[in-house]
Amino acid sequence: MMLDRANWIWLSDCNEVNSYVDFKRNFKLEKDRSVEIEISVDGNYALYLNDVFVNSGQYPDYPEYKVYDRLDLSGVAKEGDNELLIRVWWPGKDHFSYRVEQPGLLYAVFSGEEVLALSDRSTQAALNCAFQNGDIYCLTGQLGYGFSYDARNEGDEIFEPACIVEKGVTLYPRPIKKVDIGARACSKLINYGTFSERPWEFPGERMQYAALSAKYWGPESVWNGESGTIFSAPGDDGIYLIFDLGCEQVGFADIELDLPEDALVLCGYGEHLYDLRVRTFVGRRNFVFSYQGKAGKNHFFMPLRRLGLRYLQLHIYTHSVKMYYAGIRPTTYPLAEYPIEIKDRLHRKIYEVCIQTLRHCMHDHYEDSPWREQGLYTMDSRNEMLCGYDIFHETVFPKACLRLIALSVREDGLAELCSPARASITIPSFSAAYLLQLWDYLEYSGDLDFIREILPCAEKIAEGFVNHIDPETGLLTAYTDKKYWNFYEWQDGLSGKHGVEDLNLLTYDAPLCAFVSMAFQAMEKIYHALGMQDQAEAYKAYWTALNRKTEETFWNGKWYNTYKNVHSGTLSHDCELTQALMICCGACPENKISGVRELLKGKEALLPVTISYSIFKYTAIMTDPQNYDWMMDDVAEIWGNMLFNGATTFWETAKGASDFHNAGSLCHGWSAVPLHLYHKYGRP
Repeated sequence: MMLDRANWIWLSDCNEVNSYVDFKRNFKLEKDRSVEIEISVDGNYALYLNDVFVNSGQYPDYPEYKVYDRLDLSGVAKEGDNELLIRVWWPGKDHFSYRVEQPGLLYAVFSGEEVLALSDRSTQAALNCAFQNGDIYCLTGQLGYGFSYDARNEGDEIFEPACIVEKGVTLYPRPIKKVDIGARACSKLINYGTFSERPWEFPGERMQYAALSAKYWGPESVWNGESGTIFSAPGDDGIYLIFDLGCEQVGFADIELDLPEDALVLCGYGEHLYDLRVRTFVGRRNFVFSYQGKAGKNHFFMPLRRLGLRYLQLHIYTHSVKMYYAGIRPTTYPLAEYPIEIKDRLHRKIYEVCIQTLRHCMHDHYEDSPWREQGLYTMDSRNEMLCGYDIFHETVFPKACLRLIALSVREDGLAELCSPARASITIPSFSAAYLLQLWDYLEYSGDLDFIREILPCAEKIAEGFVNHIDPETGLLTAYTDKKYWNFYEWQDGLSGKHGVEDLNLLTYDAPLCAFVSMAFQAMEKIYHALGMQDQAEAYKAYWTALNRKTEETFWNGKWYNTYKNVHSGTLSHDCELTQALMICCGACPENKISGVRELLKGKEALLPVTISYSIFKYTAIMTDPQNYDWMMDDVAEIWGNMLFNGATTFWETAKGASDFHNAGSLCHGWSAVPLHLYHKYGRP
């Protein structure tokens, strides 16, 4: 590892949040030969050589697991002088895919065993003048800061020698591949006109509330991206244009235009046009970035932030513009696919869209959604991993995700809400799901060495649940501190509160008991696989006792209730999820399983399960294989409905964009469930 010879560096006295810092270094190449770089940063980086973009993307990590990339520069390096530019974005504030640490850059450029350049005081550093630095608006709470760029300030940087900083880290090579950065996606203009501003407070409101006046876009006006197309619209505050990428896409923003004068360009992005425009503002979320253009040709490419979208809307504060391109360069994790043949046309389309949904939610790790959050959750990623094993036939990517989650396990024995984030809350049931993920991985891969590596973290989680069992009743209560989110699924009465403040309302929770039972069963199987029979028997005893008490407590004579009040003993809440979990964890006895399965098929008496947790419902129903046709019909109805409503990837919930107060995601990895069903139970 060449990085052993380098020093961590940063810009002197630069500790302001949301900082963009440029680092420059020249090196000589005596003849045409291979050149590589090893690089690691805190935050994210974009690397350029001789003014050519090479690559970007720091792997999300921890100080004790600090990841470096090794990139080949040979195709861009030249004989003689070469200029290296590394642009580092340091958020300085936690978000769902990043935990803040001391800023720093570490790199080494080399050819074979010869070092050509190292991060040290010979590297020049400067605060980038074009990006807006400091505490600005957030895209979303999960994605962190937005970004604004002023092309008029390009080249105004004042460089100085970088300073050496001390960072206590342990370096590891990148555990997965780099994403492929594709050519420009096809982008079609579908509407344009003029806009007039209305009062606004947040950047997203500035676009969302503007009055739009459409112009006729007919066959006499041909959109030409190669030679450019001129749009002129006098009056109002400027010109708006809306572009359609044809389907849900993920990638880096890329805009090219010619301006007659300096002009602001607001860029909003989204997944639909239900508002007859891109929905740029939802509950203080701002799906917008700004580019202050200068007179003449402008090109803005942003490889430091990944966007999920189908539509891009520009508000250009001038009355004439020549457009060349507005869209993205797609980012795709490189994996081969091993699909099965599905003859039924509807199910084949569902299968194909499931694969596309899954692909859009895997980059540095599995993520819940590419548009709104990009976070690695355990429950979400369990669905994604099961589907990934089926279609990609590989374990490197899920293994890396499982390690990230393990590294997030806290002192209380629970994993962070997302990894490698620091969040103010976490979901206990999701940590139980992590133990299921470990068993899934072992069952598919047979990789006992990795399980041994992760076992201390798994044991910490499992022991935490053992300690949370009420010794008097043998059940688990809801967690009472506000730092715990008693969440089970996005359905009435199941989305939980952050702790239980009024202990008179404290409940024993059947879903939590079931998830923990399945987690204990996973631990039993893991211990058996490791040859640790005493520990396996201990966890068998734990889940057996928990199942017995859970079944006795929550059965009301017809079905299983979700909650029992600790003080009053009152049972409450009727839902499909609880019935499904009781079968999946083995708490439902044989003499009741048939009746509970029929309840799950009835769709009337109980609150229905949502898309993400449907995997438990289908697993429960398929304990009788004769229910296969019913399950396939149910999949066709739910996922087919999304297709018939224009889905190109599958939604967060069946309500689509209108859910979560109009913030529903239209691409959510956990919704690829049918892919796993087709592989596990047979193709229709």
